[in-house]
Amino acid sequence: MFEREGPPKPRKLAWSQNLPSRPRLQSFNSRRMNHRPISPLATPSAIFVTVLLTASLAGCGSPPTYEFDELDSTPAQDDLIEFSLGKYVIPIPLVKSYAASEGPKRNRLEFSFQLHALITNDYKSELTGMWDRHKGTIRDRVILVCRNATLEELQEPELATLRSHLTDAVQAELGAKSIRRLLISEVDTRQL
Repeated sequence: MFEREGPPKPRKLAWSQNLPSRPRLQSFNSRRMNHRPISPLATPSAIFVTVLLTASLAGCGSPPTYEFDELDSTPAQDDLIEFSLGKYVIPIPLVKSYAASEGPKRNRLEFSFQLHALITNDYKSELTGMWDRHKGTIRDRVILVCRNATLEELQEPELATLRSHLTDAVQAELGAKSIRRLLISEVDTRQL
């Protein structure tokens, strides 16, 4: 009565009747592909070409230019001139305590030096007028800074700390943009 031919056919469900059928995937058949052996030189040359291409695309050009590159906040050392702020000979009191039973012993030190300011050439005439008006005040500030300095600051090889304090004092009177740097020369210290 009922004879079956082959395996049973799957029944289609009502909800799957509207779905499109999926295409069959073809199996990988290595006989259809054309295989060529890879030479040992092909891989290093491919790597070299890839690296070369990457380097050229990444950019080996000049650094980017910025519009502020041409502006220089400090002029070159050759453009600066020295302006003498005078010779100073300052007696400085020193306090040394040796032992508690003896009490403090006071000594004095004489600190002498020549002070120069590095300024731009176009500011020289303006600074000359300001120096004539404020000479006494500037000299008082320099003497005050030196007397307030510690013995260690006065014995530094480059006098960097003292020069920094003197620069602040002079710039407060003459203006920060005018004085680029202070130079201290002919330094001499001796006990009194």
